[in-house]
Amino acid sequence: MFMIKLAYIDTDIGWQSIVFDTLSDKYLLSIPEILPRNISDIWEEVCDYQVALVAFRLNGNGKVSYTGDDVAREILKHNKHFPIIIFTSYVDDAIRECTEVKNIWEKDLIADPEKQHRLCLLIDSAVSIYDRKKSDCEASIRACQEKLKNGEKLSSLEEKDRFEAELYLSELDLDASIRSELITTRTADALEEMLKLARELVDKK
Repeated sequence: MFMIKLAYIDTDIGWQSIVFDTLSDKYLLSIPEILPRNISDIWEEVCDYQVALVAFRLNGNGKVSYTGDDVAREILKHNKHFPIIIFTSYVDDAIRECTEVKNIWEKDLIADPEKQHRLCLLIDSAVSIYDRKKSDCEASIRACQEKLKNGEKLSSLEEKDRFEAELYLSELDLDASIRSELITTRTADALEEMLKLARELVDKK
């Protein structure tokens, strides 16, 4: 049976234990016991998973210097649409202070057995929306490619949809997009240099 891969990010050992007891039989769960000192390394903790549950006050016990919002910001640098859910006992503070994620919930949703079904629905929905959007974009691009392959012309709306779909998919892996952009830029620079040399040779003749 397919199981969603879920990463839980928290410095509180007690909550780590509660989440394990609550979700380990429902999801392929990763709970790093020790979070990286540098926020830039947090992506490695979640990149192989489909959704991240992140505690808001990660820095409350002094183990790390960053907050859950900082973690969300770092994750979104690599994948702009990665599903992230913030959990906290201080919802009002989180709503006021979080700039990266609006999907913020009480930690009681995890601890209260009567609310855990709702928690699972929340997780499953976040992943389903993400997967469906990705699939829709891929289908849109394939449909446009098929039309072009058959010699048909795309309408302005289809051109717009294809552009938006390609942009969205590129935002799912911003590291690759940045590398691609650098390669393209370097290739363009090299081509320009070759053309310049060619023009100089022609001028000398």
